Amino acid sequence: MTLLALVWLTVDAFARARVVVVQSDDMGPYTDPVPAFLEAVGEPALVVNLHGRRSEADALIERLRREQEPRVVFCLGAKAAYAVREALPGVPLVYTSVVEPDRYGIGDARAWGIAATADPITFLSQAQAFFPDVKRIGWIQGPTVSDFRIAELRGAAEAVGVELVIESATGPKQVRKVLDSLAPRVDAVWVPPDRDVLTAETFRMLTDESRRRKLPLLVPTDNMVRAGGLFAVVPDPVGVGQDAARAAIAILEDRSPGDHTVYPAQLRVALNLQTLDLAQIPFDKLMLDFVDVPVR
Repeated sequence: MTLLALVWLTVDAFARARVVVVQSDDMGPYTDPVPAFLEAVGEPALVVNLHGRRSEADALIERLRREQEPRVVFCLGAKAAYAVREALPGVPLVYTSVVEPDRYGIGDARAWGIAATADPITFLSQAQAFFPDVKRIGWIQGPTVSDFRIAELRGAAEAVGVELVIESATGPKQVRKVLDSLAPRVDAVWVPPDRDVLTAETFRMLTDESRRRKLPLLVPTDNMVRAGGLFAVVPDPVGVGQDAARAAIAILEDRSPGDHTVYPAQLRVALNLQTLDLAQIPFDKLMLDFVDVPVR
């Protein structure tokens, strides 16, 4: 008997839940917010982990289609959100850890998301606080980035008092060329969470080259900090769970949760101390007191 079947047996024992939680996999972004969500939502909920397997997603879809529909589903990650939206197109969805929701068909009127990244104004203001010498930041733009997103980033940079220098790349093979163009003109490079331009290989190149050029590499996730990026401002998992619970409670009470996408209210700063030393980037050690996730 699979773990998925065991979970469903458990839920059958206390009747069908109004709230379902679906995790894409066992990684932290898909599991860490769940305890805070369950505590805040205040009622029994079914929790299912797909373990990254299509077979388990198919089993979940089949079961959800047969059973009474839940009132709300909290999805963590794109695989979970895609599977649930495919099975239950009319059920309200709360999601997180999905970088490009439109790509997975969940950017609709019955979906409410907690963004996978920090508000760009907050991100840039934090970067400025930790690296005050950074005045010009290079941004690598992929081919599918919207004009709205670029305007948001430019507005954030203007609000913080830094200059955003944008260079376009049509795919991963162009990233080195773009970096070569940006590096002499900027004080740091900001890597977008963009699958059109970012692969494991291009990220390794960016970490190696930014160290060699003594450029701070600003990244969107703490996992990227652990993989060699220098600095990130990331959602706090407890806060994400609480934000998701507030949206779910509003749906259960037949109220609107508000904006369909919100930035996380609680954030953490991640800093790779080894990258800091190897790149010989100027840094005030007193700022270490404000680092939530130090990576050594």
